[in-house]
Amino acid sequence: MKKDQLISFAKSLDIESITFHLQTNFGKWYEQKFTSEFNDIKLQHSYGVSINSNDIDFIFKVGKKEDNILKTFVTQYINKYAVKNNPTLEDGVIVYPKKEAVLNDLKNNNRVTKSFFYTTLYGIGWFCFFSSNKSFLETNNLLEIYLKKEGVKFTNEFSEAGWVYRFVINKDIEVHNNLLNKLEL
Repeated sequence: MKKDQLISFAKSLDIESITFHLQTNFGKWYEQKFTSEFNDIKLQHSYGVSINSNDIDFIFKVGKKEDNILKTFVTQYINKYAVKNNPTLEDGVIVYPKKEAVLNDLKNNNRVTKSFFYTTLYGIGWFCFFSSNKSFLETNNLLEIYLKKEGVKFTNEFSEAGWVYRFVINKDIEVHNNLLNKLEL
């Protein structure tokens, strides 16, 4: 995955300014070194993440699978940054947000989401941009078989940017939500 793609994805989570730094030296915090001179996010590497500053806010550790990079980033962003850096004052006490509250802020509560699937006004979309060809075909097959079994007529298209593959159903949003709720993964 390209660094710019991950930056675009992070900005879609309402992170205004984010920078990734490849970790080149490990050890105690004062021994660690980073570089911004790279283009690709590589598997099983660590990256310093700077959000709205030049400081490293947390270390993002990329796993073994390309298809999991986005999910891993979101999980680590929530656990290592969002729940620790946005306190509020409630009745004179500093309170840090709970993980569930952060997740709710990231989600649109009018939609149903399941894995990389989500409902929209047009039907069901899924975030496919970083999927391998095999994963793309398997995922499309899963949803296609399910929709046909449910007797749902649909067409397919990519979003303009090519990040989302759409199953255009054009029914009511509640119909789309019910369909995705019943989908077994």
